[in-house]
Amino acid sequence: MKAVSAIFDKAFGEGRRSLSEAEVYAVFNALRLGTPKQAVLPMSDTGDSFIAGLPGEKAVIKISSAKTLHKTESGGVRICAKTDAVAVMAEMKAKFPDAEGIMISEYVEHAVFALGQELMLGARMDSGFGPILTLGVGGTDAEGLTKMLKPGTSPAIASAYALNTPDETQAFVKSAWIWKYAAGEVRGGKRLADDKAIAEWITAFAALMRRFDGNHGDWIIDEVEVNPLAVSGGRLVALDGVLRFKPAGEAEPARNVPTEKGVWSLLKPGTVAVAGVSESKMNMARIILNNVFGAGFPKEHLYILKDYNGEIDGVKCYRSCADFPEQIDMLVVAVPGAAVPKLLEEAGASGKINGLVLISGGMGEKEGTERVKDEVLEMIAKARQINPDFALSGGNSLGIVSNPSKVNTLFIPKEKMTPPLGSTPGHAKTAFISQSGAFVITVTSKYPEFRPEYCVTVGNQMDVTVPDYARAAAQDPEIKAILLYMEGLKPGDGLRLAETVAGAVKDGKKVAVYKAGRTPTGQKAVMGHTASIAGSFTVAKYLLEQAGAFVADTLEEFEDYAQMCAGYAAHGRGTGRLFILSNAGFESAAMADNIKPGSYLKPVYPSDGLKAKLAELLRAGKIDGIVDVNNPMDVTPMGPDFVLSGIAEAVLASGEYDAMIISPVPLTVVMKSIPSEGFGSKDGLPAKLGELARRYKTPVAFCAAAGDLYGPYRQAMAKEGLAVFTSADRCLRAFSAFFTQK
Repeated sequence: MKAVSAIFDKAFGEGRRSLSEAEVYAVFNALRLGTPKQAVLPMSDTGDSFIAGLPGEKAVIKISSAKTLHKTESGGVRICAKTDAVAVMAEMKAKFPDAEGIMISEYVEHAVFALGQELMLGARMDSGFGPILTLGVGGTDAEGLTKMLKPGTSPAIASAYALNTPDETQAFVKSAWIWKYAAGEVRGGKRLADDKAIAEWITAFAALMRRFDGNHGDWIIDEVEVNPLAVSGGRLVALDGVLRFKPAGEAEPARNVPTEKGVWSLLKPGTVAVAGVSESKMNMARIILNNVFGAGFPKEHLYILKDYNGEIDGVKCYRSCADFPEQIDMLVVAVPGAAVPKLLEEAGASGKINGLVLISGGMGEKEGTERVKDEVLEMIAKARQINPDFALSGGNSLGIVSNPSKVNTLFIPKEKMTPPLGSTPGHAKTAFISQSGAFVITVTSKYPEFRPEYCVTVGNQMDVTVPDYARAAAQDPEIKAILLYMEGLKPGDGLRLAETVAGAVKDGKKVAVYKAGRTPTGQKAVMGHTASIAGSFTVAKYLLEQAGAFVADTLEEFEDYAQMCAGYAAHGRGTGRLFILSNAGFESAAMADNIKPGSYLKPVYPSDGLKAKLAELLRAGKIDGIVDVNNPMDVTPMGPDFVLSGIAEAVLASGEYDAMIISPVPLTVVMKSIPSEGFGSKDGLPAKLGELARRYKTPVAFCAAAGDLYGPYRQAMAKEGLAVFTSADRCLRAFSAFFTQK
């Protein structure tokens, strides 16, 4: 690596932060990787003597110019017979008179545009996840080909920190779709190169990125790429190379991660104070105050920070943080942004504040507020010098709901929204952590029976981040599911989150993620093929999925998965045996269509004993003449409630199934599905199904594909703890995603 450092020293001394192609080859040579025989000749050199010594009958002529980034597109690359090379060089010199030189290279025989013979191996420094490697389709249209492939097919992605052993490297090789063609593992294919050949490149790239990650010397590699990495005669040869680097001192500083105690002060506060409360009107802070004690939090441990004598709404005011009679776990600040630094300075200097929820905005997220943001960050650092457990959540936070502490600091009036307080029978304890407060209140208002143990709106992550909260939630043995909405990752937070996800999944928890910023519009464009093919969202999705998380592609998918987690995360997934019950043929067919080949879910046929019990229920309902026992099972619109509940009980009691979907169209006359028919009684279908799901501890989802008239019917099912849907195929997709995860 000393030789590589010397190359960086020389280039930077010349005012460059990128290497020439020849210098990239020198880096590869230092790593003992395959490069073509080549040389860069001055513009005055005819090159005839070097050309004569090249192997083969052809030569590759390229311009060497820092001003021309895309040589192929500009006509700066020519393949020709060696006998024509001198003339081609002359043409190149005339076309590019300002070039520094001409590179002459041996021609490496390989099939262009043939899958498996042109690869792209790249690595780049990702702010959230550190150095990552990618292996995918190479060639001149690598980006175009990759965009046409199914997401997850190409490229393969791995953290350089996770490629330390031969087994880890081999697993990465096997995960690369394109390598199957080089390895001859496709129908009619033949092996073009040994796995050992690509493993050597991957091992070297991983070591290179680990060495130049900013922690072990003067330089950081931003991006290194070889495209194409040609497969020729059993060996891998770099036919082009790009490398960008920068001084290690320009790396983003490591984040001062808050302590576990600081984060838990925010999640499970025993004492709460509110700043910004008006004594004369119901402003934001006063709404928060009322929501806190309205959630059941004891007023004897609730305080107001205000220069005011007496009480407001029965809560005593204190003029300064130093005056509080006890240590404050959570200080909720809802004051104008300009007043935040001074208040924060006082809170930090007092040493009496462990956690601070900053509702106030206008600190860095809006142009012109950078100074206020810098002041806040400075105050956080000072506060932590006095109290190491000081932690700030926000700014621009909508608040936190903690069911264990009976705290609700959301500033939504109760007449606008029923807060997610309490619990729903049968629901697993869930942590819902989101950068967007609006997303939290949208989901919990749409699904009022979804009452997470913790609802955290993180805001702009000035201190505590989504991964910080996720790590704390993963440590809580009662939490069975962690739901995360993220917009951005702080330096190193991606790696920390992936480790948290892996640990949580190992402990039997479910983790779901929605990562915003997945399109060129949603994320800043990054220069280079590797960076654009493996952008920030692609990296996050790939690595978090490898860790075991479900990464939703749409907000709808996330909401559906959240329902599944809330209802069933505490249950095992078994072997994926699924029973489907409906009263409509189209629903049975739609659900069957959505069980893809290779799915973990299996609609297995019932045993003879269960089949007999189901047949008896059909006879009791007088529909045995038109219905056969099957799976999916369609009892037709003539199947009454007692047949549906009877089948559900027989199926769940049999132990033959790990999950059940019941999807009747509720408009049929034999079903009690509108309020006037009394479906809400203890003998109604909602109560029956809820009791059965809890008794047999088996995931049961309910679907009622009908209009708003049947909203109360669906709501009754949700109150029983069932996941509820309005379309059968959406229900099945959610089940499939839930059961497919580890």
